[in-house]
Amino acid sequence: MQNTFIVDINEQNIQQVLQQSSSLPVLFYFWSERSPQCQELTITLDKIANEYQGKFILAKLNCDEQQMLAGQFGLRAIPTVYIFQNGQPVDGFQGPQGEDAIKELLNKVLPNEDELAFIDAQQLVNEQEYAQALPLLKKAWQGLKDHLGKPRSDIAFLLIKAQIELKQLDDAKTTLATIPLQDQDSTYHGLNAEIELLEQAANSPEIQQLQAALSDDPNNIELMIQLASQLMQVGRHEEALELLFKPLTKDLNAGDGQAKKALLDMLAALGTSNPIATTYRRKLYTLLY
Repeated sequence: MQNTFIVDINEQNIQQVLQQSSSLPVLFYFWSERSPQCQELTITLDKIANEYQGKFILAKLNCDEQQMLAGQFGLRAIPTVYIFQNGQPVDGFQGPQGEDAIKELLNKVLPNEDELAFIDAQQLVNEQEYAQALPLLKKAWQGLKDHLGKPRSDIAFLLIKAQIELKQLDDAKTTLATIPLQDQDSTYHGLNAEIELLEQAANSPEIQQLQAALSDDPNNIELMIQLASQLMQVGRHEEALELLFKPLTKDLNAGDGQAKKALLDMLAALGTSNPIATTYRRKLYTLLY
């Protein structure tokens, strides 16, 4: 049974496999049972494909069974290997090759760690798994650059989308501000509009009422916790954490320990990868120790 990254090419699937080369390199292997050189090369290519586990697609074309297809590639020898990217051949070889030489050829075109992170993140965003996509998008955005050596806006747009969905509006605004003028297209303006609408919604009547009540009674820990909870729900995380942290700087047992408990609960909810939560954990530990 073959893996999904090792396929036999025929007239029905060749276009689909070529389309896949837009996201993963495809190694087209033209072989024949009549060629003694193919026997060892087949074993070598299968071994490499299984070792790389889907980082590229090994597409095998049996020239005896698919003569018309093979003829379209203008082959001069068997075995022949072509590496396709974005539907076009970018490298290859004819005749037998050793494992090391083939790996060296592949490593020139295989996605690096940051590119793989971006591929995985795209899939997670499509599945609306934004929390899982976020760290991968951050990694890709920091590691992958455009032809001018600057962060890629297409990655930034996906990162902003994830930040919006996770109600990290301050982070989304910060990322949006890095988009250069030439990339401020309809996607940019759409994301900006989403942020503005969410910011308007984030200032709900309930929040305004709690803010007014707390202004009249600024030391009321119960009101602080209620307001912080409301702020957390609409993504105003830093405001919520600061609201509960401030009374702890004067009294670690503020509100009979309820302020500290509420702050710890909110930090736990934000998770270990949230940079704002990390900052407030450090600040809290400074007070504690």
